[in-house]
Amino acid sequence: MKTIYRIYPAIGIARIGNSETAYFLGPESPGLVPKGPYRDTSSNGQIKGKIKPQGVRFRIYKFNRDDFGKETLDNEVLPDEKTNITWSAHLANRKSAGGQFPPGGLSAPPRNAEYDRAGLVIDASLQSISGKNKTAVPLSGEINFIKNGNIEGSAKVALGRMLTDAQGHLIVVGGPGKSGSPIGRGLDSFANNDGWYDGVSDGPVSAVIEIEGEAAVSAEGGAWVVVAPPSYAPGIENVTTWYDQALNVAVRNFSPRLIKKVPSFTQDIYPILKRAVLIHWVVEQKNRYHGSAGNFLSEARLSKLADKSEEARPSREGVFKWLMKPNTRVDPNTPPPDLPPAMPKVNSGLDPDNPERGEYTALTEYQYAMMGKWSRGEFHADWTSEPVPVPFEKLPLGQRPDSLTRAALEGCIGAPFFPGIEVTYVIAQAATYEASFRIKQTLPPGFLTEYMAVPWQADFYACGELWWPAQRPVDVVTATGEIQPFSRGIQDYADMVHWWSELGFIMRKGAKFVEDERNPIDGVS
Repeated sequence: MKTIYRIYPAIGIARIGNSETAYFLGPESPGLVPKGPYRDTSSNGQIKGKIKPQGVRFRIYKFNRDDFGKETLDNEVLPDEKTNITWSAHLANRKSAGGQFPPGGLSAPPRNAEYDRAGLVIDASLQSISGKNKTAVPLSGEINFIKNGNIEGSAKVALGRMLTDAQGHLIVVGGPGKSGSPIGRGLDSFANNDGWYDGVSDGPVSAVIEIEGEAAVSAEGGAWVVVAPPSYAPGIENVTTWYDQALNVAVRNFSPRLIKKVPSFTQDIYPILKRAVLIHWVVEQKNRYHGSAGNFLSEARLSKLADKSEEARPSREGVFKWLMKPNTRVDPNTPPPDLPPAMPKVNSGLDPDNPERGEYTALTEYQYAMMGKWSRGEFHADWTSEPVPVPFEKLPLGQRPDSLTRAALEGCIGAPFFPGIEVTYVIAQAATYEASFRIKQTLPPGFLTEYMAVPWQADFYACGELWWPAQRPVDVVTATGEIQPFSRGIQDYADMVHWWSELGFIMRKGAKFVEDERNPIDGVS
């Protein structure tokens, strides 16, 4: 019997925010949304202050592995008088030294081609912390635009901070999200702006566990953290999430037996239908409300879709025929067709298997296979009512580790990638992972965000249509009941760099999702 330790979530998500003091923790149990307000309190006591960055909390679990490789969960490990945990994190931003997007890979021409490569990497270096209630360690680096041995411009860039809570868990908090050009360049591209940097980043998280009387041991496999832009509609998920993409990679490469799974309507099918409905709250006004037939959540429609009888088969097949088949080639930035197959109804992106070409946005192969089984009646008809999310502290111990990873990744997009907002198409590639949901530890810090737009606000402005509306809403319902553009008052890339921190958050208010916590932008409320 061998004792091993693992860090969860396997991949954690922090998000930037310009509040210097406050932060909130990201989701730790699937289906639960971090409670607002998402802004700190201003000097006059109003919740119209600065955006709180999101933090992610990492935990360590102990497993016992027998001689046949079978593992059983033992318990969570916390520091005490006999146990010490030393946490380490290494954040970096490699965007300015990366390749131009698209495709952003090794074959792409370099960004900032005339400048020294090493100076363009914002590297916070490996930082460590141990103990309980430890104050924040800054995670920051520097960017230097060096040409012919001369530094034309430089900037110190805060990427985040790391601390421990009262139990000794590691918390990584996103940085202030500053973007700028130390050499005074303008913005003219949605993805490639030489002379610029931004404050997103990513990198590995590791831990060394020291128990009295035993040799120190490192957590197996390590973990990874991404510092991403804010998610402005945190209660709405994209139809395909990062969790879905990582699960798809796991099915193809690590756990092929899962493809034989008989889907549960409640756990596997309903979430896809629900996401397709809720996304209507944040897309263009003209793309909302496809009639009563499009509301999968109406009681009458849902009862038919949850029914596995032959009588209900036409209802199931009617939905399935609308689904775009995965790996259907098309030029990037192409809108979805008007006739089936045409769902999910978002623009096309790059093909992760070959980023030199594009493909229609679709469910993952695994999602599509589960929906196909469902349409044929091969599923567990286990629907009783809307599942009630369970707070992390009330989950059985055996469910807690995986729930941390799932909750983190279901808040991130899994398609389309042009390039995306948290990370890009590399998360759909097997080469990115060393095990299910575990990023390969030999990859350099900053790898997951390297191909993303620089600064992120440029792509965020340009993608104000059918792209990833749960992170970047398009049209929203205001407090007065009007439907207005989410980014009203913002006219160009530079405006988004200036005003991103004043945009509103889309929150559930009864049966509706309504914009809240918005500050005026260039005089526009």
